[in-house]
Amino acid sequence: MNKFVQSAVALLAIPFAVASHAAEPPSPAVAVDLYLKTLVNHDEQAIQQLNDYLRADRLRSGRSADYANAADLKKADEEFPGEVAKMAQKLFPAEQQQALGAPLTALMATVQQARQKSECKVLESDKPAMDQDVLTANVKFECALVKAPETWVEGIQRLVRTKGTLADNLSGLKQLQAGYAIPLNFTYQGTFGVSMVPKDKNEAWRNDFAREPVDQMFEAL
Repeated sequence: MNKFVQSAVALLAIPFAVASHAAEPPSPAVAVDLYLKTLVNHDEQAIQQLNDYLRADRLRSGRSADYANAADLKKADEEFPGEVAKMAQKLFPAEQQQALGAPLTALMATVQQARQKSECKVLESDKPAMDQDVLTANVKFECALVKAPETWVEGIQRLVRTKGTLADNLSGLKQLQAGYAIPLNFTYQGTFGVSMVPKDKNEAWRNDFAREPVDQMFEAL
């Protein structure tokens, strides 16, 4: 189960119990740009460039060659709407669940599309600093996001609490979906840290917990 699906399950449950092969390593800002395009947009070119960039250090440290797999991400993208819809269906009355399956899947597909059309850019990088053999840099970034009037989690929870008719819930899901089918309307600014260990002959800036700043960004919505 991918990280986004895991987060979705947890949220629903709350109230119910680089240039490729560059000769010189990219700056911290360029590395962060590739991470953002990989993790936020699932951009295939960025995935390839990030894998190329990190590969030597990953192999040197005994890890798998690639950081991300475009085919796996694509498969997860395809499965995500249906997986979350099936979980959300169970929150509604049994007699409504079958009829709500398709609208819930359509809602989650729109949520996913809104997330992946986010536009991120790197603003500036602090001067790298050495601490106990680890060279670290903090890179400030900004993303234009879709901020719906009501989050899909809050909306589904509200519909379940109100115990409406099937017609009420179909209408409510349609309204929630429309809330995500809007232009980018919210600006988020955050910090993305990257590091390397020169004494280990590292050549790439990396963040072994790179999903955390991305998850924090979407949680802010």
